[in-house]
Amino acid sequence: MSCVLRITGPQLERALRDLTIEPYRVEGDDAHFLVSDSDLGDFTGQVRDAIAFLGSHSQDLERLTALPEVRGILDFGLAWRDVAAQVDSLPAELVRRAAEFGFSIELSHYPVSAENSGGA
Repeated sequence: MSCVLRITGPQLERALRDLTIEPYRVEGDDAHFLVSDSDLGDFTGQVRDAIAFLGSHSQDLERLTALPEVRGILDFGLAWRDVAAQVDSLPAELVRRAAEFGFSIELSHYPVSAENSGGA
């Protein structure tokens, strides 16, 4: 899993029953949804998948974010490249779509070996 949407909020479990999308994991008031299964080295693919996910599941996401005290974070898992400075840019369309739901965006960098980096 490389991009995950984490939704946190009280009484979340009850609201999940009315959705068309299913989380792959629910822990108390936290639900985790798979947004992209592109490799850690495929940030472009993750972004493309995230934009599509936010668009195709907008009604469910609107229901979730309408709940009181709900927070959402889009977490992109990225390969930590062996470079002097690693720069990963977020396209405006992704930022705009995430902001429509009030979602934060995280970039989580993971050290990986060259053979496991998915092309990084």
